[in-house]
Amino acid sequence: MSFTTADYTVTLRGKPILKGLDIQAQPGRTLALLGANGAGKSTFMKGLCGLVPAQGSATLNGTQLLGTPQSTRAQLIGYVAQDMGHLDVRLSVYELLLLAQRGSARSWTTGQAPQRKATHMLELLGLERFAQCQPGQLSGGERQMIGLALALVRSPQLLLLDEPTSALDLANQLQILDAVSTYTRENNIVTLAIFHDMNLASRYADDTLMLHQGQVHCSGTTRATLTAHNLAHVYGVDCRALEVDAGAFTAIYPVSVLKDGAASAPAPARQAATGRTATHASVPNRSPIT
Repeated sequence: MSFTTADYTVTLRGKPILKGLDIQAQPGRTLALLGANGAGKSTFMKGLCGLVPAQGSATLNGTQLLGTPQSTRAQLIGYVAQDMGHLDVRLSVYELLLLAQRGSARSWTTGQAPQRKATHMLELLGLERFAQCQPGQLSGGERQMIGLALALVRSPQLLLLDEPTSALDLANQLQILDAVSTYTRENNIVTLAIFHDMNLASRYADDTLMLHQGQVHCSGTTRATLTAHNLAHVYGVDCRALEVDAGAFTAIYPVSVLKDGAASAPAPARQAATGRTATHASVPNRSPIT
């Protein structure tokens, strides 16, 4: 199974948001989508789900997603949005997990298999205590975790996570992302996740794609992509990229905002936990991306 886009374009109110993206993501791996505010990350996901019009091609395991009925996309895609206000309904979390497995069917009849799957999903994400709660009674972070459970319980082939930990405390961030990473590998699905926290992206994303002004700036393995130079170009921030835990992942340390295309005087390289030095961004080339 694979996920690819070709000449993927989104134009909203006459303004081009995404400009001909060619992307490929592999099953069993998590791809981080990074970029400054307004780069088009959320729009990219909404186009796949049919929430905004998109042109070009987006295929999942040979199935064209663009232009297909919403019911078909719902069977293939699990989407967790930033705003989970739509979960404010008078159903318990457990009932919602059962209903989510019914797809478009309008029936409360359910067998033992869906019940076991709902229970398993609560256990997988550590949400058993919320089984009989209504989502409206929960905090934003708790609803975010429930949204993930609802996405996974339908066994999607493509999982889209728009800032999945934005409302979570540190412990829940690690718990949820550990679960997502394990689920992605064990079920051989494609997971795309938007991160604003570079350190979480470094720790949990196998691959990374950076968007800049609606175009792909760079892509590849996270370790090769999450560099000080790329961060300077995409975010306009002078950073240090430090290898930690014997090179297991890269920790990002922001230093200063680049002004007028020029960095401040380079700070001395700091030693990483492994004794390796940080990498430093030179002044980025801010010519248009081709």
